[in-house]
Amino acid sequence: MDPLTAVFGLACIGVGGGAGFWLKKADTRLQRLSETAIVLQEGQAAHFSHLNTEVNTLQQHLSHMTGLVEALRATHPEIDGALLVHSVIVQYESSTELGQEVSRSDALQALETLISPISTESEIAGESLLSSATESLLNRLLDVFQTREITVESLGLNPVAAHRLGHASLLLRRYDWAESCFGVAYRSSPGNQNILEALEHIALLRGDEELRRHWLEARMTVTPDQPELLRAHAHLLAKLGDAEAERDVRRLEALGVDTAADRSLLSGLRARAGSRSEALEAIELALADDPGRSDDWYSYAQLLYDDGEQGKAQQAVERCLDIDRQNGEAWGLLAKLLSPMANRLEEALKAAIHAVALEAGGIQLVFLKSDLLLASGKFSESEEALERALLASPDNAELRARMASRKLLNGHISEAQNLLDETPLGIDHALLHVIEGRLHLARADRERDGTGQTDATLLAESLAAFNDALRLDRESGVAWLGLARTMRLLGDLPGAEEAIGRALRLLPDEDPSAASEAALLALDLEDLSAATKHIEAAAIHGNSATVSYVRGNIAARTGTLDKALMQFDEALSTDPTHIRARLNRCSILMAMGEGRKVIDDAEILLDMAPSLILARLRRAEGFMLLSEWGHARDDLKMVLEAAPHHYHALTQLGSCYLSLERPERAEGPLNEAIRLNQNHAPAWHQRGLLYLQLKEIDAAFDDFQAAIRCDANHLDARLHIAATFHQQERHEEAAAAWRAVLTIDPDHVVARTRLGACEVNLL
Repeated sequence: MDPLTAVFGLACIGVGGGAGFWLKKADTRLQRLSETAIVLQEGQAAHFSHLNTEVNTLQQHLSHMTGLVEALRATHPEIDGALLVHSVIVQYESSTELGQEVSRSDALQALETLISPISTESEIAGESLLSSATESLLNRLLDVFQTREITVESLGLNPVAAHRLGHASLLLRRYDWAESCFGVAYRSSPGNQNILEALEHIALLRGDEELRRHWLEARMTVTPDQPELLRAHAHLLAKLGDAEAERDVRRLEALGVDTAADRSLLSGLRARAGSRSEALEAIELALADDPGRSDDWYSYAQLLYDDGEQGKAQQAVERCLDIDRQNGEAWGLLAKLLSPMANRLEEALKAAIHAVALEAGGIQLVFLKSDLLLASGKFSESEEALERALLASPDNAELRARMASRKLLNGHISEAQNLLDETPLGIDHALLHVIEGRLHLARADRERDGTGQTDATLLAESLAAFNDALRLDRESGVAWLGLARTMRLLGDLPGAEEAIGRALRLLPDEDPSAASEAALLALDLEDLSAATKHIEAAAIHGNSATVSYVRGNIAARTGTLDKALMQFDEALSTDPTHIRARLNRCSILMAMGEGRKVIDDAEILLDMAPSLILARLRRAEGFMLLSEWGHARDDLKMVLEAAPHHYHALTQLGSCYLSLERPERAEGPLNEAIRLNQNHAPAWHQRGLLYLQLKEIDAAFDDFQAAIRCDANHLDARLHIAATFHQQERHEEAAAAWRAVLTIDPDHVVARTRLGACEVNLL
């Protein structure tokens, strides 16, 4: 056999054997798989049979549970309501997405079912009316209603359901819904005590006292003699300042159920009405009935203090503090009682410290504590007390304003301004604007030059500040007072009259500032009798520096220079920083020829206020009285550098140059003075003297006549005119001119002698 054939045959045999072996193995595996499938089918059949049994059992249980749920919903309406509300909420949320509408009747049914367990006689604001889950669902439903702008009226709740929902809403602190619901119920049952009590309670929670009064009085129509209602009504009326509160207390007394607290309230009502004796009698009865009430002892002490019974008031307030050491108002009253006693200053200070620590007495006690520390020699502690109070209440505008006012009164203008500048943003108060206006007035006092032009510029901001204060508070007496003074300084006397009238009506009688300002205004109006009357009214409360200053002005107007000087001396001894009193004393001393004293006062003024141009002008005039023309000229030049429009300073500078025998330097300032004010008689007179030096007689005569046209009582100008006529032997005109001089000064010797000579020549 061919080897190739043999190999091929062997290969075929091997392949055939392998195929047979594989087929045998495959058949064995198929048999095993068939057996496994049969077993699996049998297992699945058994499982499905068991599952069918379980499903049938579950269906039976489910049917039973459904019955139980229906039973629960039937016997527990809150559960039924909760389920219905939840369904309605889901529908509303779905309707937002799908654009569908939810039936109002479904919502109403759900809501009524949810609140049905609530009694219409439930306690107002009582707890446990609803479970926490029910509260949550009701809150969600009301939120949905609010979003959809569904109101109580649009829901169509019946009065009983509205009453129940009112209680639920009150529990949830949804007072708008509560008020609307109780309102629906009230329209159906206006005499229902529970509804009226709920509406009064809502008004109380909102702080609407007038509405609360309405509902309280509605409750009282149903039960007019209920003691608690009468007490609540009495306290509310007392708070509102209504004298009818006494009637409620009287009714309690008639019913025989009045207490010590009721008699205490009656005492307070009578005190407010001005019946102090009756108030004292009522509080004494209250204390006799119950001496353990600290508030009554404080009220008793306050009444005694107001009546001037200081000793008894102190005993009463000490009894109050024996009962209650934490009564801050009592500590404050004790501090007021002890503060005037020099030998009890330390006790007064301790009382004030207690009062302030207990936050009693307000700003008044803060300042009393500061004053007592100052009186004890503790200067730094006094300032620190105010600063701590301001640090604790930086938005307290009244405290800040009063602190700034104190700084201003002490002459610390920059510190007062800093307090105003540090006011927090958003804080606006009339007193802050008043202090700002007073600061501008104080600066004006330190920068005036005696000309209306400068004053108007300086005072414009002051005027605006006082008007801002009145914009916030038209009844601010201090703002009207500041406005009156500013208008007076600006020359608006009718406006000042109106403003000071308002200030006099608004400020208390014990405040002398308005009467003092009224006296100054009367002086400007040339009404000396009214000025005297006003300043005497102010002096009733003490002779202050301002009173002496005004009296000095009145004396100066009447020509009694010695008395005026005495009054200005008294003003400056009381207040050495009184700028206007010192300026006016300079004027009096000038009239008396006391040049050196004028200079001394002017230098004090310049030390206090280096920018006070008027003080420098007064010093220059003092030098002129002493014939120190060079010093006077230098001061006048400084005045004119600051105020080139100062026509009086230009006139005085021209006079200095004439006295220094520099007439060529005098003409320029005098011409400028006349250009600035053609009615300034001294400028015309000085230029007439200049022309006399230059031998220009006619020009001099014309200027003297111009001076007389400006001021008919200008004596020197009339003397020069009369002398000119006399020298020219124009005897008739000279005689008339000398008579005019004698009209002004009847004792003028030269004029009388020359007049006699003229009359002899005219015979």
